[in-house]
Amino acid sequence: MAGFKEARGDLQLESVTKTFGDFTAVDGIDLTVPRGSFFALLGPSGCGKTTTLRMVAGLEQPTAGRVMIGDTDLTGSRPYERPVNTVFQSYALFPHLTIRDNVAFGPKRRKDKDASTRTDDALELVQMTQFAGRKPHQLSGGQQQRVALARALVNHPEVLLLDEPLGALDLKLRREMQVELKRIQTEVGLTFIHVTHDQEEAMTMADTVAVMNKGHIEQLGPPAHLYDLPRTRFVANFLGQANTGVGAIEGTDGEHLVADVFGTKVKISRARSQVHDGEVLFGVRPEKVTVSRQQPQGVGNDVKGVVRDVSFLGVATSYLVDMPSGATWSCYEQNLDVEPIDLRPGDEVWLTWNPGHAFGVPVEEA
Repeated sequence: MAGFKEARGDLQLESVTKTFGDFTAVDGIDLTVPRGSFFALLGPSGCGKTTTLRMVAGLEQPTAGRVMIGDTDLTGSRPYERPVNTVFQSYALFPHLTIRDNVAFGPKRRKDKDASTRTDDALELVQMTQFAGRKPHQLSGGQQQRVALARALVNHPEVLLLDEPLGALDLKLRREMQVELKRIQTEVGLTFIHVTHDQEEAMTMADTVAVMNKGHIEQLGPPAHLYDLPRTRFVANFLGQANTGVGAIEGTDGEHLVADVFGTKVKISRARSQVHDGEVLFGVRPEKVTVSRQQPQGVGNDVKGVVRDVSFLGVATSYLVDMPSGATWSCYEQNLDVEPIDLRPGDEVWLTWNPGHAFGVPVEEA
């Protein structure tokens, strides 16, 4: 058991598969999480992310494959044997114990000589020292979340698992806790693995995001890279909004592919397209699209549409524009200190974008 607890290094999943009867929840995942990183598993309900987390925690065992930390194979070991702690959405605090005793429970149970100091340090880290004498029912949801985090951190785990930890909080508090979690992770330098279906949450906090779908990792990388350059239709649509259209690649123009999307010629940088011939799903993000009353000259990559809806969002104005293809595009124009375009539903507009901002992915999902 001591050997498992002392495991140090990167977390590695090697061809990890988990089946429940005829259903495959996780299908041959290979994954390396660098030690000390903030990593997010992002995906919709049923994609396999929570099952993956439970296999790292030891709450489930893989049907096939190995779970490693450094050179230590944890496969088959039990949760309490692993240098891993989990923070759940439900907090799971002991209601009859004070906050201090909740946090000290683990170190005291192990008879750690420095249990008191470690408890003080953990409470200070999550800024809950002044509430140490209270009971859980006397705290807000956000405060209880901090205590649950302290109770995990006091054990100095090699890997901390966060299972939808902010799901029960309201929007404002959730955003505050996103900043706090990132601060804490940076301060303690532990490996954090955060499971969530919330794209903003993953992109705000994680160094690296793995987007999961149907038991597979669709794409992995820094949040900005996944958003700017998705490799599959699923990632393009799941991570933020994307204006897309199915087209046929007809040729090239220098470093660009030229595609016909419902009669409109569009250019896609060859380096930004996963498909170089045949059918392609063309896409561009809403904030990369410019809305104009007149067709800009010499720009190319433009198409005329009809405004369906205009919404003032404070920092930006959102336009929904019906396109010739039958699709409705979303566009954002930042509200700068300049004369705004006075557009109303029914107005004709021209949408333009830089071909260097477009992307191309396969039409069919794998």
